[in-house]
Amino acid sequence: MEDFIRVREENLWTTDGIFTDSLAHKHKAIVDDESGSIIAVVGKGYNLVQNADIIPQYEDAIRRSNLDTDGMERIVQYSHDGARTVVSYRFPAHRVAITKGDEMDLQINVLNSYDGSWKFMSLVGAYRLLCTNGQIIGDSFSSYYGKHTKSLDVDYAIHKLENSLEVYLNNVDLWKQYTTSKVSLGEAHHILEVLSNGNKKMLEELQGTYQKYVFEMGHNLWAVFNTLTDWSTHAKVRNESNKPSIVIGREQRVRKVLPMLTELLLVA
Repeated sequence: MEDFIRVREENLWTTDGIFTDSLAHKHKAIVDDESGSIIAVVGKGYNLVQNADIIPQYEDAIRRSNLDTDGMERIVQYSHDGARTVVSYRFPAHRVAITKGDEMDLQINVLNSYDGSWKFMSLVGAYRLLCTNGQIIGDSFSSYYGKHTKSLDVDYAIHKLENSLEVYLNNVDLWKQYTTSKVSLGEAHHILEVLSNGNKKMLEELQGTYQKYVFEMGHNLWAVFNTLTDWSTHAKVRNESNKPSIVIGREQRVRKVLPMLTELLLVA
């Protein structure tokens, strides 16, 4: 298991460059304990929650939950010079097949930040083995949004983790329905158009990706869904070092269009 670096809070000072240094009363710095480099500048009211404190508590909740941790994988990613952390837990013991040879693992992403961008939270999803897409679940019921405090409510986190498994399995059933739910080219195009939000280049790329999945899966909701998650997981980014945070932001965009897929499923 990875040992997370410690950070600390320090005062910030402003200077006129010649004679006077003044304390910055409204802001403070979050500093790497070892290197002394500034990771982020935040408001005075920001409550620092150390990865090294909160994540081990969450992992204790995982161990005490009803999740089968046999073979569990743990992947730690950073972005924005260490100011944002994404820890992904994959559970191969909860692997299911959507169709023959198309398998998913339960995946839970844990987020924390030192720049105020994220509160501590966990998001349930899945990991598609064939294309390594992060499969996005729109139901927020199983998500955990903790207060930015040093102490995690472990019992509540356990409750949410156990809900995560139920929500994951419910979505597996939904995805199986996607594979047999036909969509027209116009319906698929409309969903991709909404996601691209006027970005013509992005829309063209989405349409190209959709054709790839249609060739593999046919004109159905499963092809549309995988087009969305392919974009959120694999589309190029300008700054690779910030990709973990960018992917989380893209997944939030995809969640907003998932109800459109549900509507098409209901009228099919």
